[in-house]
Amino acid sequence: MTEPKSGIRWGIAGPAIALLFLVAAYTVYWFIVTDEIRKQVEAFAANPPHGLVTGWSDFSMRGYPYRITADFRHPSLSAPAAPEQWEWRSDRATVALLPYNLRHAVMTFGHEHAISYRDVRNGSANGIRATVEKAQASYVDLRDLPVGRIAIDVNGLDARHTRAGRDTERLRATRLQLHARPALTEEEELIPAAYDFALRTEEVEVEGMRRLPVLGNNIAHLLMQARLRAVPGTPHVSAVELLDAWRDSGGTLAISDLIVKWGPLDLTANGELALDRRNRPEGRLDARVKDFKGLLDALERDGFVKEEEARLALAGLTLVSQFQGNRSDEILVPVIMREGRLYLGPLAVAELEPLY
Repeated sequence: MTEPKSGIRWGIAGPAIALLFLVAAYTVYWFIVTDEIRKQVEAFAANPPHGLVTGWSDFSMRGYPYRITADFRHPSLSAPAAPEQWEWRSDRATVALLPYNLRHAVMTFGHEHAISYRDVRNGSANGIRATVEKAQASYVDLRDLPVGRIAIDVNGLDARHTRAGRDTERLRATRLQLHARPALTEEEELIPAAYDFALRTEEVEVEGMRRLPVLGNNIAHLLMQARLRAVPGTPHVSAVELLDAWRDSGGTLAISDLIVKWGPLDLTANGELALDRRNRPEGRLDARVKDFKGLLDALERDGFVKEEEARLALAGLTLVSQFQGNRSDEILVPVIMREGRLYLGPLAVAELEPLY
């Protein structure tokens, strides 16, 4: 009679021991990496670059085993030495990393945000208070490239703008999206000092002291794909200083696709824009406009053009468009920004104020 064998059954115990070893090794790795990230965050907060000031009421690391998450309660970020003296505050923000891919960070922001800034034109103290249903951002660090791939997605935005302590505008948007990355050639080679981006908005409503002339207060849809050229390589925490450097370096905004549906304006366009010495937009867009007559009627109604000018412009542009074989419901119109004036074909329709 054969006696039963005793001892360890390695066919079962071996894989279990290996699994326990892997779990232990991963746990040690997770805590080592998490502790290093905590130290880097605290070192950054103790000595932030470029005159930034950071803060929070509470900071913790969590997420084991699937994520490495930095959780900030009441975070703040400011640049008191910048011309705008801006500051951002929120109720919460988290930054999540995948333990096996530390190059990809996903940021989730809280529901309440407050931004204060100084208007560099008149020195007034202004601010924005906003709530969002959901706001997330993604950053992917790309090897051998100066800046990675950025994506921002905001849902259910409701923002109020104050100037010198008085409410002036309110903006509500169903959705805002922004994607940006360094510009590459078709051969995936870096184009120096150039960045591609895409902007999309859905159902934007602007409320102000009065109705916006001609176009009205509701932007049904806006989509733009463009390339920023001659972007300065120097770091900036001030939008004013960055735009100044971009303007002085001959920077341009090359728009490959622009689609706008805003009141009577139904437009698709492409072209190139820049800033003049007074920080006003300048350049040219080649646009196709549907129901151009309806747009001219709105311009005439609000006193931007005279009836005779509108009629002559419509007749001339319609004729040119027909000669060029365009669709009957579209008019080809050059949109020109020059010396502080906006021209819609031959019509000067608006004065352009400095952006800052």
